[in-house]
Amino acid sequence: MKTLLVALLGVGALARADLVIVQKVEGGGQSGEQTIRIKGDRARTDLAREISVVSDAATGESVTLMHAPKTFMRITAARNQALVEKMQQRRPAGDPPKLTTTGRKEKLGTYDCEIFTTSFGGVSVTYWIASAFPNYPAILAQLGKLQAGSISAMGRDLMPELKDFPGFPIKTEMERGTEKVSSVVLSVKEEPVDPASFETPKNYTEVSAPAPPVSPQQP
Repeated sequence: MKTLLVALLGVGALARADLVIVQKVEGGGQSGEQTIRIKGDRARTDLAREISVVSDAATGESVTLMHAPKTFMRITAARNQALVEKMQQRRPAGDPPKLTTTGRKEKLGTYDCEIFTTSFGGVSVTYWIASAFPNYPAILAQLGKLQAGSISAMGRDLMPELKDFPGFPIKTEMERGTEKVSSVVLSVKEEPVDPASFETPKNYTEVSAPAPPVSPQQP
């Protein structure tokens, strides 16, 4: 559950220009600031000083870099797709959930945000959405494209469609029972991203990805 929440929260402003996004995440074992770098179809998320995840929407492949032991773990497009399909099988029947306004507003930083909610499969989600966020339609359009080609596609049909967002989600909170994961975007900058940041260092050693869990056979 924690992995799913973090994956779904791992969103930032993604436009065709190179972007660098800094967000603060609390909960789900990923507390602290995260930096996301985007260039074309590739994104790198530095979850902590020790771990970075590089994803390629064009190939569907992702690589986790573990910096202290200088190792990396590659998740193939086929395995990512299998995870997506498994998650899709668990989604509730019917149309994807829709945003519902709470009628409440709150200012976060320099942005006036309207607060929306939605829910799926026992998870409640609250969004603080800024309609005045610069160029947000293009940002969300590119985000949707990148998500569709990566492990983030697990959230497809479980979350409201990005095209329906009336602005940019500055803050997101997801709750299930006593577990809560929150994400706040601290900055979004259009600046060149070095292509080398998406490459696996040559002195890193590949390690095998753990075997996927096997569902028990039904009698």
